[in-house]
Amino acid sequence: MNDVQRADMIRGMVARLADRLHANGDDVDGWLRLVRAYVVLGDRGKAKGAADDARRALSTRPDDVKRIDDLAKGLGLEG
Repeated sequence: MNDVQRADMIRGMVARLADRLHANGDDVDGWLRLVRAYVVLGDRGKAKGAADDARRALSTRPDDVKRIDDLAKGLGLEG
């Protein structure tokens, strides 16, 4: 597999994860993976958006929201 094919495969996996989480957003670990994946792919805007979506999806679970907040802060996505 060449670099372009590998990048396309990874982006496809990230897109499927995002679709799954938007359909059923109760998986905090999935949201954490998604935010990290967008940062690794160099798309900080999507990472911030995923963190915001996660906060909304998990709004009734403050401990999980804190995990999202801590990750976003640690990755420099705040502000």
